[in-house]
Amino acid sequence: MAIIMHFSEEYLPKLMEISKAELGSDYLEDDDFLMTLGSKDDFCLVAVDETGPIGFAICNVFGKEGVDPILHMPDCPERDEMLSIGRIGYLASVAVLDSAKGKGAGTLLVDAAEREFDRRRVDASCAMAWKAVQGYVNIAKVVERAGMTAVAEYQGYWNDPRAFPNGHDCPVCGNPCKCSAVFYLKKR
Repeated sequence: MAIIMHFSEEYLPKLMEISKAELGSDYLEDDDFLMTLGSKDDFCLVAVDETGPIGFAICNVFGKEGVDPILHMPDCPERDEMLSIGRIGYLASVAVLDSAKGKGAGTLLVDAAEREFDRRRVDASCAMAWKAVQGYVNIAKVVERAGMTAVAEYQGYWNDPRAFPNGHDCPVCGNPCKCSAVFYLKKR
């Protein structure tokens, strides 16, 4: 059974391996993990078992000023709604080693993130999940179990030039990514 720890630099090489395998070669960089160290707004949780790190969740807490630069939502009703929320907790990246999936690490990570969001008194938590071209949504089960609801789907999201100027190198369909994003939301 995995336990949840806060990120430390010793985990970085393994977490980057997990990120590249599960999220694509260009999705995260070392700095995405390192910026959480000592941050008052960002944190990273790591699922660790007897073999070492098996998953992670990078999270951000922000106000309406972070909606556009962090969420990269199109002009839509959901974006307008997010701009009206005081404090937002965002599950920015959640990934678990393929060999460890189905054993509860993803649930432990999301539950721990939700507890941290509660501690930080966010008004809503959200996630942007991958909907692969084959139709499955990568983190649907764990975020729905945590009380989030799918409220919108965005085609072309993973190739938004604000986040991926050269298109995203998707581990499922390559570059450019043909998957869509599903926006999950839980108001508190």
